[in-house]
Amino acid sequence: MAATATVGHGGKMSPTAASATRFAHWRVALCALLTCCRGGAVCGFNLETAHTLHKLGDRGTFFGFSLALHEQLNPEPQSWILVGAPQAAGHGALRGTRPGALFRCPITPEEYDCERVDIDGDVSLDRESKDNQWLGVTVKSQGVGGKVVVSSPTQRHRDTTTTQLGGELGEAEVDTCAHLYELRQRVMQPSETRDPIGRCYVLSEDLTERDDLDGGEWKFCEGRPQGHEQFGFCQQGLSVSFTPDNNFILFGAPGTYNWKGEMRVQLINQTLLDLGFYDDGPYEVADQKQLNAMLIPVPYHSYLGLLFMASPFEDTLLYKTQEPSSRSTFEDVAHNSYLGFSVDSAMGIMSLGELTFVAGAPRANHTGAVVLLRKDNVYRLVPQHIFWGEELASSFGYSVATTDLNRDGWTDLIVGAPNFFDRKAEIGGAVYVYLNPFGHWDDQARPIRLNGTYDSMFGMTVSSIGDLDQDGYGDIAVGAPFDGDGKVFIYRGSDAGIETKPAQVLDGRDFDVRRFGYSISGGLDVDKNQYPDMAVGSLNDSVVLFRSRPVIHMVRDLSIDPQYIDLEQRNCQGRDGVCVEVKACFTFTAHPAHYSPHITLVVHFEADAERRKLGLLHRVNFLGRSSLVPEYTQTEEVELHRQRHPVCTSAVFQLHEKLRDKLRPISLAITHTIKPVPPHRHSGSKRLEKLAPILNVSPSNTLHSEVNFLREGCGDDKICQSNLKLSYQFGTRPLHSDLFTPLPNGPIVLEMTITNAPSDPLLPDEDGDDAHAAQLLISLPPTLSYMGSRIPSQSQVRCEVNHNGTQTECELGNPVKRDSTIQFSIILGTSNITIETTELKVDLLLTTISEQPDLAIVKARAKVVTELPLSVSVVADPHQLFFSGAVRGESAMSTLDDVGSPVDFEFTVANPGQEMQTLGSAFLNIMWPYELANGKWLLYPASLKFENHPDTQCTSTGALNPLKLSYNKTTEEAPQSQHLRHQAGRTRRSHPEDEGHEGQVMTKGNAGRPTPAVAASERRKTLKLDCLLGYARCVLFQCPLYSLASQAVLKIHARLWNSTFIEEFPSNSALELVIRANVTVKSTIKHLLLRDAAAKATVTVYPEPGLADHYQIPWWIIIIAILAGVLLLLLLVGLLWKCGFFKRSQPRRHYETELYSAQLGCGFFRRAHYKDKVPQYNAVKIPRQDRPQFSTEKPGSVQKKEWTTHWSDSAS
Repeated sequence: MAATATVGHGGKMSPTAASATRFAHWRVALCALLTCCRGGAVCGFNLETAHTLHKLGDRGTFFGFSLALHEQLNPEPQSWILVGAPQAAGHGALRGTRPGALFRCPITPEEYDCERVDIDGDVSLDRESKDNQWLGVTVKSQGVGGKVVVSSPTQRHRDTTTTQLGGELGEAEVDTCAHLYELRQRVMQPSETRDPIGRCYVLSEDLTERDDLDGGEWKFCEGRPQGHEQFGFCQQGLSVSFTPDNNFILFGAPGTYNWKGEMRVQLINQTLLDLGFYDDGPYEVADQKQLNAMLIPVPYHSYLGLLFMASPFEDTLLYKTQEPSSRSTFEDVAHNSYLGFSVDSAMGIMSLGELTFVAGAPRANHTGAVVLLRKDNVYRLVPQHIFWGEELASSFGYSVATTDLNRDGWTDLIVGAPNFFDRKAEIGGAVYVYLNPFGHWDDQARPIRLNGTYDSMFGMTVSSIGDLDQDGYGDIAVGAPFDGDGKVFIYRGSDAGIETKPAQVLDGRDFDVRRFGYSISGGLDVDKNQYPDMAVGSLNDSVVLFRSRPVIHMVRDLSIDPQYIDLEQRNCQGRDGVCVEVKACFTFTAHPAHYSPHITLVVHFEADAERRKLGLLHRVNFLGRSSLVPEYTQTEEVELHRQRHPVCTSAVFQLHEKLRDKLRPISLAITHTIKPVPPHRHSGSKRLEKLAPILNVSPSNTLHSEVNFLREGCGDDKICQSNLKLSYQFGTRPLHSDLFTPLPNGPIVLEMTITNAPSDPLLPDEDGDDAHAAQLLISLPPTLSYMGSRIPSQSQVRCEVNHNGTQTECELGNPVKRDSTIQFSIILGTSNITIETTELKVDLLLTTISEQPDLAIVKARAKVVTELPLSVSVVADPHQLFFSGAVRGESAMSTLDDVGSPVDFEFTVANPGQEMQTLGSAFLNIMWPYELANGKWLLYPASLKFENHPDTQCTSTGALNPLKLSYNKTTEEAPQSQHLRHQAGRTRRSHPEDEGHEGQVMTKGNAGRPTPAVAASERRKTLKLDCLLGYARCVLFQCPLYSLASQAVLKIHARLWNSTFIEEFPSNSALELVIRANVTVKSTIKHLLLRDAAAKATVTVYPEPGLADHYQIPWWIIIIAILAGVLLLLLLVGLLWKCGFFKRSQPRRHYETELYSAQLGCGFFRRAHYKDKVPQYNAVKIPRQDRPQFSTEKPGSVQKKEWTTHWSDSAS
């Protein structure tokens, strides 16, 4: 025997092996994708989880792979759980094979009372094969009194969607299928073929074949062209469903047309007259007559998606499947969309009153699709709208369901995509909920997406389970069989469409079932309590039935006496205190209206719950409570016997004495629950115990209220609106100053002022009411610590500090009255302030239970500066000097003795604080007056050295001893080192000098001309030679002070330049030579403060007596000079007289003047004739008020008079 079957990757194998391989491929892929637990527990609603019914099958039979709730009316009423077991062993002629089976399980507590339904007991081996046909892969019931269909489709597991509760049916049916049922041709011949076309069985309501349409002859692919490109791998029955009117049956055949897929709609009535119309079909998407695969509205290239195959080795070909928009030449991957993988139908999808068919194609366009179809003619289904999946390989359309979630009369669509994946969000599986836009579907329809956890296969099963709680909205169930041991999520419908948070989560682990949620069936009331129940199948050969509990809608009424608490009224009966009575009344409604169970309601009273959540103490105690419960709670029981009959209970609580919080109301929470009643099951009885009712989840079973205090000082509206304001001051510094220098090792004081006055005096009723329970919370930084407080004796302020001194809570008063002012201080320790501390920030927060929403943290800030205690002093030895002798030039100098008088300076820098190395780098800066403004030497530096650090080098713009003058070895020794970085400062002076005449004054002026440095008017005065005054030029000596621990001493030896003083200041009575020094610090610390780190030394210089007389001019020279001047003047006057210079001339018209040459040898005076026209002008004074004003004129200043001048060349 030989047969071929085309699979997705192009290989060939026998039909049985091919189908098994396909199923294994799907199963492994689905199992590997999603396995995780859904986080967060969800409280259960009305599906009873404590008293479930379990049905077990033989191991390895996949008992529970599919299931359906079914109720028969004839020959006697009976409810069943119909369970498919596609791997069940065969009986009779099928012994030794695994054809699969259908089981019916009664609604009893027994686990092993399921019976096999005998529908497929014979086989014709010469034309068919039933081994591994997977009978029972799909089971579907029409509902109450309806038929059943049982199928055996291909490779994959199918969920079921069931009809809604309460359909009135006539002769209804049950359907089950075997999707791998095979037709055999040329049996026992080398050319034998097997075509897994699939078949379905339709049974009457009592699971027997009573009608002509009953039985297993539902195999529409039989007799059609075979081969996988046509109907040879039809796999009819992989999905199956009934229409809502129960007139048609839907078959999915995803293996037709090269797995492009097909859906068939076929009439299930006996005669045409039963329908009243004659378009009996059957209908197919490809047209039942034409069999045209091009009419199927799903694209090509949908099997593998975009698959890349590569190799790490060189010269290896790269293979890639085609893009979705292109046509492939590979027939084995060109058609696989799997249309018909899931099917359903409903009225009111595209239009009200019109039947619409829904078909899923999970591999279409690589993402999956769902197609909405309608009947076009007697043979064809025409697509009306297509929904596309949003993610590659998400298997969108793997499962479908329809129901009205929001009770608007239009049917909504639910689509499962179990392979949806989002790694970042850890999503594994999704369900799309499409709320019907009144039939106007378009590509912009935005669904609500429900997400599953990672590796959960959330959405493998979606099912409409009816209205579980009878609130008028349809509910759905979603299976996630790989979420842990498997879970089923219950979602409730609502006005908004669907509540995205599951109302209940059923976990297979709680029922000892693995792969729980693989199949779901609901919508049928099997225990007759007017609420639909639900059954859940698994891959663990077990089924669990969940029954719905009746839902109680509680109506509550609450009264409080008194409504306001007056602390002055002592109203407790029989005791001293203030009491409040709380009375609660309850009644209930339920479905149906005649349902009146006996309910014991447990009522729990609790006071100050919100306050205790904030960590505050409660303020009441209930008088009637049990001694075993806290004093702020009380529990009572209420007996309710029937609907709409109110019953009341009450509780009384008393307020504590000396209440501090008298403004915030006392909150009350009254919670009611139904007291559980243990079940009373009779041993050996197969009857089900009635389920106790459950409270509706909406509204909440907790009723909240509050009791307010009678408020005084809060205005006419009884609402206290305070206006607390805070100001602060550190120590004695100005208010809100941003500079703060801490006292050495001493505490500081933070003074605070709190006021409560109206913000607008013109509107005093707006705010400024009493501030109840006013507090000031003080948060200290680590650099400060609480040491105490200074509170006036008459003040109500009380401060408490935490254990480490960082938090202080000050009670300001209860209440702080209107127009009151509170002032107090806290003492803060500063021992933790370090050199890194730049700022102090203390958080101050006012709080009150009165209404003042603008209260916020006030940050008391103060900048911290670190004051360095450095000081510098300068001593000159001697501090008085004299100059005398003869003037000598630079070239005449050979030793320091030739320069002038010696002088020594000692600079001392003291540091009583910590070493400077930890703070930064300190420098000693010396402004050294080395020359006059005209460039002549003034104070010649000879040597410089530190006492304890002789290697310290200083920098300067000049140099020490630039003339390289030697020391007089008989009087002094040369210094050991001359410490400067720039030793090549000034060059030897080279102005013209006469070394042979010591009495001649030589200067550095131009061409030997003396250039005085000081004006003659200053010569007889005491002159100060200071660089800051401009009389001298200074060079800067900058010396680093390394590791300044206590003090540093710098000594400079210098010489007074005698010749400069003789030349420039011979007549001055005294001169003051100023040397300045200061200390600077370079540090990364920006808040260092250095004060008084500067000093100066003054050396007074006097001329020797007689030095001024030595340079006076002889008297006889002065007399000769005067006589010579008088004689020269007389000669000049006589010469001018002889030339007629002093004669008057007659005035002529036009002012003509004639000069005649002199006759006494004055020939060089020639006659000259001038005609001068003296210009005339007229001046007119302009009044001040008429003058133009300029912006530069200052008011009140005296201004020059302004004139207008007119010039004229005429004589008039």
